Amino acid sequence: MAFRAAPERVLTGAVRGVAARRPEVFERLGDARRADFVIAPTDFPVAFRLRPDGRTGEVKVVRHDDDAPCAARITGPLVLLLSLLDGSADADAAFFSRRVRIEGDTDATVALHNTLEAAELSLADVLGVRPPLREPVTRGASAALAVLRRHAGVA
Repeated sequence: MAFRAAPERVLTGAVRGVAARRPEVFERLGDARRADFVIAPTDFPVAFRLRPDGRTGEVKVVRHDDDAPCAARITGPLVLLLSLLDGSADADAAFFSRRVRIEGDTDATVALHNTLEAAELSLADVLGVRPPLREPVTRGASAALAVLRRHAGVA
C-alpha cells in the first residue's frame, strides 16, 4: 500500500484521458458513472476502486479486503480481468462459468461492461500511453497478455 500513489496517478490519468478523447463513451454509464466499483483480482494483493465519472473519474488502490460501500465488487483472476478489459475474453462466458464473480448492483455492472465494450480499450489506454507509443505498446501488451492467458488457461 505504501507505493500506491504512482499506480493511482497512472490509472486515474488513463480514465480521464479516455474521457477526454471519447466523452460519449461515459454517457453510456448514466447514473453508474458516479458509482464506485471494486475490482479485486483474486490472485493479486490489492484491489482497485474505480469511479468512472468521466473527466473527474478516479482509480484508487485499496486493500484486497476493502469493505467500504460500493455499487459492485468484481472478482476474478487478474489475467482474466485484464482480458475482459481489452476485449480479448468473453465477459458473458467468464460470468456464467463463474470465473468472474459480481456482487452488488447488476445494472451498474452491466452499464460498466457496455461502456468498456464500446470504448474498445487496449492495455496501452489503461496505462495512459499516448501516441506515437500507443500502437507498439498495444501490440506488445496484447502479445504478452495472450501468453499469460495461455499459461493461466484463460480462453
